[in-house]
Amino acid sequence: MNKFSDLLQEFIDIDLSVVKEYFITLALTIIFTYLLFVVFRKIMQQLFKRTTLLEEKKKETIESVVKNTSRYIFAIIILIAAIKPFVGDLKEVIVAGGIIAAVIGFGAQKLINDLISGVFIIFEGTIKRGDFINVNGELEGGTVEELGFRIVKIRLINGKLLTISNGEIRKMVNGSVEKRRIYESLIVSFNQDPGIVRVLLQEVCDELNAKQLTLLKVDKLTGDYVEKYEIYGLHSLDTSPYGYKFSIVATVNDTDYLVASLEAKKVLAQKLYDNKVKMAEQLINKGY
Repeated sequence: MNKFSDLLQEFIDIDLSVVKEYFITLALTIIFTYLLFVVFRKIMQQLFKRTTLLEEKKKETIESVVKNTSRYIFAIIILIAAIKPFVGDLKEVIVAGGIIAAVIGFGAQKLINDLISGVFIIFEGTIKRGDFINVNGELEGGTVEELGFRIVKIRLINGKLLTISNGEIRKMVNGSVEKRRIYESLIVSFNQDPGIVRVLLQEVCDELNAKQLTLLKVDKLTGDYVEKYEIYGLHSLDTSPYGYKFSIVATVNDTDYLVASLEAKKVLAQKLYDNKVKMAEQLINKGY
């Protein structure tokens, strides 16, 4: 009973001015730290706008990493400011925290694996913000929206946002490596004159070269187009569904691949339909 009375007396005797000073100091620390990060990010954005030494994607990647990392740093600073008045020696707390973190680390190997994988991904430049990637063999790919030391956020083609830990990325196909090759194929019936198909495909290539002149990849050294739309050729005489297989190809800027590819499909399909080209059909085994 006496102990309870002593605790109650201590609580009543709390100096409200000290409590008030504690919360004011904590609030000012939060505001000052937040403003410091905001100013730092603004300065970094202005420097990126005025420099041409870095590619646009590298600038966006650095901004994304700084944005994600600053959140953790901000939380750590506020946590230290919050507990500092209650401990005698902050160094002892940091050391103790390090020991606790090491012990917890044995049970948080996945988190450590994510962080290590994130470090390699970011500093090796495996992917950058804005890259179109496919992960772990998935057919559906997407654009990297945010890149951090722990996770990657990918906006899929269907609009959904995929969040995946860096440690879970086992295999990755990056379609954004300055250039991408469009490769569109069609299979026409054996009853269709292949000479006519080649003429129509050349018309498709001429039309796409005119429409997508700004999307085609230009060699930085020579100033020439890397590969305009052209007929790849008749490269199969026995394809399922059975027929002649033709293809057209072109090399475009990686950032323009999706737009260019969709337009190529549209122009190609319309040309075939307008000229009533006979397409191949899948043979069905009826059992006789």
